[in-house]
Amino acid sequence: MRQGPVSAFPGRITFELDPDLRMVSPVLRLGFETWNEARGDRAMPARRDLDPLRMPRTLLPHILLIDLEAGPPQRFRWRLIGTHVTQIVGRDATGQYWDEIYEPRVLRTLSSGPRWAMENRQPVRSLGTAPIDDRSYLKSENLDLPLSSDGKTVDMIMVVTDFNQHNA
Repeated sequence: MRQGPVSAFPGRITFELDPDLRMVSPVLRLGFETWNEARGDRAMPARRDLDPLRMPRTLLPHILLIDLEAGPPQRFRWRLIGTHVTQIVGRDATGQYWDEIYEPRVLRTLSSGPRWAMENRQPVRSLGTAPIDDRSYLKSENLDLPLSSDGKTVDMIMVVTDFNQHNA
């Protein structure tokens, strides 16, 4: 039996988008370099162009993959959530649809970066704050990187997330 959405964020969650990519985190810079190298002279790489065995090991725990399913309604699904994120957030939602685990206001906020990257077919940086359980507010710096299996339509987003306390 399917339950209604539950939010892991009991308070206000915010994301501020930065299309200018003013990255502070070295992990985000490494993620951007990896994505940029994989895309070559194309607008964006495909998922198959990013081999985890060839990626820098320090990057892997920070990677999340989001499947984008055309609608209506359009849906997001966590394909992969790196250990950096699962350890800090305290759960692993890999394989779950966002509309099944997040309440509407959280879903709107969390999807702002992936939607921007999908619509513009370009990377976007975001700064996020989220209340997690009883641990005050977590701050994250994130980079949403579009992926396309056909070179035109964004069908997946690779996210690089760093929860280190960057004041950008």
